[in-house]
Amino acid sequence: MDTYRIFLFLHILAVVLGLGVTFAYPFLQATAERSGTAATLFAHRAILRIETVLVYPGAALTFLFGLALMFNDYNSWAGEASEIPMWLNIAMLWFIVAFAVAIFYQRRNIQAAIGALEAAPAGPTLPDAYIPIGKRIQMVGGLLGLSIIAIAFLMVWGREGGF
Repeated sequence: MDTYRIFLFLHILAVVLGLGVTFAYPFLQATAERSGTAATLFAHRAILRIETVLVYPGAALTFLFGLALMFNDYNSWAGEASEIPMWLNIAMLWFIVAFAVAIFYQRRNIQAAIGALEAAPAGPTLPDAYIPIGKRIQMVGGLLGLSIIAIAFLMVWGREGGF
């Protein structure tokens, strides 16, 4: 069986399952915020759990299967780091930076949001301490989503000789 196709399938599957769900987060957060403190707290706890069991492992598998694709014999430049295309180097570096931001910055924002919401009484009004954190989560989440789209663009366009 063709190992390149197997790795390609697993790579795409990991992207869809691991990263696809993150595009629902802004809608989940916005809907919960309109419903009050308890719903927003539940939403952020759910997001944190999904990140832990699905997104982070999916992102790690995406990277590993991507490496397997890079160094597969199907590629003429496999194993020769000096000949790896620039678009691929950019996409890989961008992915690593986005993954680090998600784990080390965005995760802290979500934990801070949970802390601010737990300290507040349940009700229809969000606590003042939460508002700037919620906005930061939306902004950074949007940038991470755009990063996923841009990296996917580089992977498809660059692989097909677009650069």
